[in-house]
Amino acid sequence: MSFRLCSQISLGKYAFKAGVNHVKIHRSVKEIVDTATIKIPAVGRVNNVYSAISQAASILGFNLPRGKTGNLPESSIETSTMWTEGDKVTIQLGYNGDYRQEFKGFVRRVKPSIPVEIECEGYAWQLRRKAVNGAWKSIKLKEFLKILIDGTDISLSPYIPDLTLTNISLAKNPNGLTALEYLHQHCHLAVYFQFDVLYVGIEEAIPGDTVKYRMGWNVPRTNTMNYRVADDTKVMVRLVAAKGKNAKRPVVERGDAGGSIITENISNIADPGNLNDIADQLYTYASFTGMEGYLDTFLQPYCKPCDTAQLIDKEYNVVTGSYFVEGVEVTFGMDGARRKVHLGPALGTPNFIGLQEKYSNY
Repeated sequence: MSFRLCSQISLGKYAFKAGVNHVKIHRSVKEIVDTATIKIPAVGRVNNVYSAISQAASILGFNLPRGKTGNLPESSIETSTMWTEGDKVTIQLGYNGDYRQEFKGFVRRVKPSIPVEIECEGYAWQLRRKAVNGAWKSIKLKEFLKILIDGTDISLSPYIPDLTLTNISLAKNPNGLTALEYLHQHCHLAVYFQFDVLYVGIEEAIPGDTVKYRMGWNVPRTNTMNYRVADDTKVMVRLVAAKGKNAKRPVVERGDAGGSIITENISNIADPGNLNDIADQLYTYASFTGMEGYLDTFLQPYCKPCDTAQLIDKEYNVVTGSYFVEGVEVTFGMDGARRKVHLGPALGTPNFIGLQEKYSNY
């Protein structure tokens, strides 16, 4: 069976199924902003649908009145002038007409180069333009996020945990995106989008699909992964209060006694249960047995962040296992298409299972 690459890309009021030089998409639970870069020829032609219909009608003896669509330019145009910042973008890619959604967002900027390069961002782009301010002694995370996304097209994930933020102020945060960056950097919460749906919480809380990869079959054997053993690196994660009268005092410790100490400052979270969950997450990433790195795969099977990558290797048993998909990087163009699947922690560790079971109930 042959595989023919296909694409459906919508940019503002224009759409095209072919003609792209190159597409690159990056999405990850480690990053707030999804990104995409589209390269197209610097000169193109807009198809005048009315003109084609009018010519066919005249052959049959009909004269159609000229409408608005008849004013579209029929000569070559500079493609860099066709889009502006804020135009909506959707990208679907696949084989043989089987399209899968890879990106949704907005045009960030257009570079008038050869070929023209269109830089796009996910729905975090809307929060760049959303001014927010305020201060709260105590507020639920969901309520805080509702304030940030008010007036945008963004919706909240149903898996956001029941978490309370304390003594948080947005006086120095000029927009919604920097507020999300604060939650990620200072509260150690995962902050990412699933297209137009915002999630904030523990990284592994959102259930995904299971994608099977058989080494040497639907994924080539490469040197992009390494095997690690938890016992080789004993660590102790220590969360330290970042401010207040208890500043610099340890609030939670998790890990191996006598191991290398990883100290992280944490702010605006006081609930012991939430702090334990965050410490468990940090420890899980710092110490697990299994493969690390990424799979260099074909465009399909389709895989996205939060999915489970089930690795099958009949020659090397240490490779076989299930892993949390941390991120994907997709490339598509005249040279073919590839998907890099970045692996997170191996599934099945006690901390990992406990977090998934707890947060899947929200």
